[in-house]
Amino acid sequence: MVRRDVVGMTPEQIRTTLDAVARLYPGHFNVAFERVEVAGVPCGHLYPRHAKAKSVRMVLAHGGGFAFGSALTHRAFASALVHALQCQVWIPDYRLAPEYPFPTPLEDVMAATAALATSGDKVWLMGDSAGGNLALSTALELNRKSPNAITGIGLFSPWLDLRPQSESNQLAHTATSPFERLDMVEYAAHYLHGQSAEHPLADPLSGDLKSLQRVYIEASEAEYLYPDALRAHREMTAAGVQTAWRKEKRALHGWQLFPDVLPEARRSISAFCEFVESVEATL
Repeated sequence: MVRRDVVGMTPEQIRTTLDAVARLYPGHFNVAFERVEVAGVPCGHLYPRHAKAKSVRMVLAHGGGFAFGSALTHRAFASALVHALQCQVWIPDYRLAPEYPFPTPLEDVMAATAALATSGDKVWLMGDSAGGNLALSTALELNRKSPNAITGIGLFSPWLDLRPQSESNQLAHTATSPFERLDMVEYAAHYLHGQSAEHPLADPLSGDLKSLQRVYIEASEAEYLYPDALRAHREMTAAGVQTAWRKEKRALHGWQLFPDVLPEARRSISAFCEFVESVEATL
């Protein structure tokens, strides 16, 4: 996300700019990328170019304040996972706010994930920032309908509390953050469109966390949403969920999207893949 007071751009303008820049950073050359539809939802599909993918399937709900982001902006992040795990990743290009507010983005992610989960293969669900909200809400809803539908979850700097008075909004890191409180309040309002931030499908930490199997959570102590991630770790641990908690010291929000550039991004890929492999070894 980008601060309005710095760039002076609307969500639509930011969306267009980020997609254009992302085309210059396609990710690992041994990973194929193609456009597909899953349950009527357009998705980016990534898989090993020269080898048969393992049975593990992953769905990545991209971040971007519910207002921007796409399969293109998260292609490099996903391709690093594909290369490391020899798996397949789908990135739903869910419809974006403010044109398509809550619950439309969530419904798109849920529809694509549910379709992939019915194939019989194991499905992992990931999300960064606003995508973390969508991923966790999707996992809780699918597990409610079909226990153990989701094998595991990866939450990367998740935005889980959309209330204006959230702890993240009270403890802003505006000196280093790529966004600030007014941005968060505006993006949340665009997404919720009059619905309460405490609606069960917009406030996943109020759900039945005990229905989750395994969750990886990471955040940076220097970023705006650190309190959201820390709260998720504490509440999931209290609920008895198998949780891996990892933090960076000074990384800026969204660092995971640059695995070929930032050493902290490479650490994230390595740590998450280690968690996935440790889980897969026990199944």
